[in-house]
Amino acid sequence: MKSSDDIYQRLQHHLDQMPIAFPATKTGIELRLLKHLFSPEEAEIALALSAVPEPVEKIHRRLKGTRIPIEALRADLARMAAKGAIMAGRGMRGGKPVPAYGKAPLVVGMFEFQVNHLTKEFMEDFHAYQDEAGSPILTKKTSQMRTVPINTRVGEPGAIGRYDDIRGYVRETRGPFGVMNCVCRQAQNVMGHSCMSSENSETCLTIGGAAVYMQKLGHARLVLREEMLAILDRAERDGLVLQPQNTQSPDFICCCCKDCCEVLKNARKLSRPAELFKTNFQAHVDAERCTGCATCVKRCPMDAVTVSDNFARVDGNLCIGCGLCASSCKEEAMRLRPRDGQVIPPPDQRAMYQKIMRERYGPLRMIAKRAWIMLGMKS
Repeated sequence: MKSSDDIYQRLQHHLDQMPIAFPATKTGIELRLLKHLFSPEEAEIALALSAVPEPVEKIHRRLKGTRIPIEALRADLARMAAKGAIMAGRGMRGGKPVPAYGKAPLVVGMFEFQVNHLTKEFMEDFHAYQDEAGSPILTKKTSQMRTVPINTRVGEPGAIGRYDDIRGYVRETRGPFGVMNCVCRQAQNVMGHSCMSSENSETCLTIGGAAVYMQKLGHARLVLREEMLAILDRAERDGLVLQPQNTQSPDFICCCCKDCCEVLKNARKLSRPAELFKTNFQAHVDAERCTGCATCVKRCPMDAVTVSDNFARVDGNLCIGCGLCASSCKEEAMRLRPRDGQVIPPPDQRAMYQKIMRERYGPLRMIAKRAWIMLGMKS
């Protein structure tokens, strides 16, 4: 490896210490990805960032050997956040809120922050990296996203918990709410492909602080609760899969199609994708009601449903419990049933990442190193 790549190798290792891994590959394609996002000077700054956003003054103390003036650093960090290379937030200094900055994972993070300014070159390297390193979303352990039913009516009465009722969550949470263009759909566009599922490009929903953050970056527009619910209704009509953050109070809800979604596309390449989706449901067919109309076959994003002898059948290795088949079945022959061993998602993002870290490193190592060190935070 050329010496000029040393700074990017160090940055890759630094990012790999976060809850969501960013592993090195044999080809070094991850270094090309980082070069899309960071200049060498910006990579040096990123090495001083922690996983939790911190005030500029604290970051500046770590960079004392570089002799970067603090005002220049302030401008550098703001620019890096604006282009989606790092995370911005709010910290406290002297009892007052101040801008704060931290490192971001590749997914969900830097990739999603590229919305509205993706390039073909970046996507080529992103896909090559996923092919070699794998998708961090598709894991048997705790992941950043889960799949919930598109409509609460498709389940058995009383079987859907509050954390699986995404419409109920939107109705009850305070907001604010934001909608933004789907980065996966934009990725398809820059690669020369079109979405065949929906004409609506605003299918990425954000809630609370995430909505405000993405709105400040110019990526999202704030909307009323009624429009959020209307977008979910349209997602059902268009046959989109609901994939919120894997928490009981998600910051985002992705409305995903089989044509564009990076998660669904990668999952469709596998023989048993159902094992890698955090879902509490699976589709079942009522033989007495089924007429073999095949509407469910067209709606299924995972090709889990087939029809033979005028009867629909569900492949449990492929079904991810999205409910699109059941919500469109006029005969009510297709229903969602709870899977064995219902999984309750972590209460919030912090708890989710802590659980991911415990699974990745083990409880003893977590205790030895302490959680804030494992997260990449520095004094």
